[in-house]
Amino acid sequence: MGKTLALLAIALCCASSLAAPDSRAINEPLSIQRQIFGSGEQGAAGSQQAEPVGDYGVWHVPQYLPGYPTAATIWPRAIPVKCKDRQCEGYVITPQMGPGEYLFFVPTSE
Repeated sequence: MGKTLALLAIALCCASSLAAPDSRAINEPLSIQRQIFGSGEQGAAGSQQAEPVGDYGVWHVPQYLPGYPTAATIWPRAIPVKCKDRQCEGYVITPQMGPGEYLFFVPTSE
């Protein structure tokens, strides 16, 4: 009886690990185009590597910070950004987005 329960437990563990999505595939880094007053480190051209933020399906990249940035996460937001083949368009910070700090993006397909 104990051996049967142990085999059943092992089978359930294996089945659940096969059914779970691979978080590495979901959270693979993306590239995003640098934009003046927007995405990416300022003063550089080309694209920049964006990093996933936990398992939330959002990514972050250094960006232009208008005004006086703070050290606290006051108002985190996510904006949609068009992506194709893990390469995303850049964005420019607009007043409608609010403060530029803690702005994350969600990749969307075209």
